[in-house]
Amino acid sequence: MKPPPLSELLVKHALAEVGVEEQPRSSNRGPRVDDYQRATWLEQKDWGAWCAAFVCFCMREAMREGESLGASYTFHRPQTAGAYDFQNWSLRQDDSTQTKINPGNDIRRGDIVIFTFSHIGIAASGINEGGHFDTIEGNTNDDGSREGYAVCHKTGPHGRRPSQIRCRIRLTV
Repeated sequence: MKPPPLSELLVKHALAEVGVEEQPRSSNRGPRVDDYQRATWLEQKDWGAWCAAFVCFCMREAMREGESLGASYTFHRPQTAGAYDFQNWSLRQDDSTQTKINPGNDIRRGDIVIFTFSHIGIAASGINEGGHFDTIEGNTNDDGSREGYAVCHKTGPHGRRPSQIRCRIRLTV
């Protein structure tokens, strides 16, 4: 049996984290948030905003699951601590990732989306009739802050707009 696409495993692992919060709030810390931070190359003394760490963690878990189901990946797992550096990470990989600057409406479920306001998340849907798309984001809140305190699933009219995207990364494996 063929393993599911990595993008679907990424969404699965991200959705499983929805509701995780910093402990205490505004600390960029907590047992699970610390797990996210450990998925980056940062040393603990340098831990801070964790939106990119959340995506690194979800990618690590998705790749582990895929490999346990027989998949093999030819690219290096992201360990970057910065949202914008994900673009550089993707450009250094083989054709297992596709980077598109200013993608407009070219957003699919499982894409990694880098926002213009130095934040990152995972698309949980394509663009809907209202011009939004659903995301799963770490270090945010219900208001959409890039300095929030939780993992949130933003849906429907509370989702993001394509105009907010700087770059999207699509996994092709």
